[in-house]
Amino acid sequence: MLGKLYLQTIDPKTTWSIFFSIKILSRILVSVLFHTILYTLFSNMVSFIFFGKILNTSINIRLITCLIIFMFLGYIGRFMHVKQVYKDFNYDYEKTSQYLNTHYNSWIFIG
Repeated sequence: MLGKLYLQTIDPKTTWSIFFSIKILSRILVSVLFHTILYTLFSNMVSFIFFGKILNTSINIRLITCLIIFMFLGYIGRFMHVKQVYKDFNYDYEKTSQYLNTHYNSWIFIG
């Protein structure tokens, strides 16, 4: 499911109206919540390993809030970047797709 979402959000032919459809937004929400849970658990595990205690509730709430906001805005930013790259390559779909697959798989997607 997340692989399909990734492909949909780096497709330069996807329109903004489709990007903000219930189908895509629900997948984005699931992805954001899934990754937020993973990152929060990881942060608490690291805190427990190095400091012997998990993060307190207020820090966890702030962490979760920031992660949700940043990850949701990250999807919008990535889609804006895809549209700009498509425009920069003079609307050449093949060249754009090749560039984005190489670019995101090597740098941004890993980050």
